[in-house]
Amino acid sequence: MTRQVEEAKLFGVQSLCKDLLELAADSVSPDVLKSGQDELKNLHSGVLMTRTQLLKIFTRHGLTPLNPIGEKFDPNFHEAVFEVDDAKKDPGTVAIVQKMGYILHQRCLRAAQVGVVKAR
Repeated sequence: MTRQVEEAKLFGVQSLCKDLLELAADSVSPDVLKSGQDELKNLHSGVLMTRTQLLKIFTRHGLTPLNPIGEKFDPNFHEAVFEVDDAKKDPGTVAIVQKMGYILHQRCLRAAQVGVVKAR
C-alpha cells in the first residue's frame, strides 16, 4: 500500500506535465519569425524565456528530456516515424530525432519521435 501511495505522488502530475510539454515545445514556430516583425520577435523571445523556466521546473520535479540520437531503437522510449538510409550507422539505431521525448521518474511520459536507420 505504501508503494502505491508513493507512486501516486510521483506520477500524480503526469497528465499536467504532458500537457505543459506541448505548450513549451510548440508555442511559437521559428518560421513565423521570418516575416521580420519586431512584435513577433519580442513575443518569441518572451516565449523562449518562459520555456527555459518551465524546463527548469520540470527538471526539478523529475522530468528529463530524452534525445536518443545514436542509441539502439527501443519501442518503450522511441516512436519510429520514418526510416533513413545511412551506410555509416548501424541498422536499428536512431539517426534523427524529430520530436524530443521525456521521462518522468524513469517512466516514459512521451516517446521520442525518431527516424531509424534501415536494415541493409
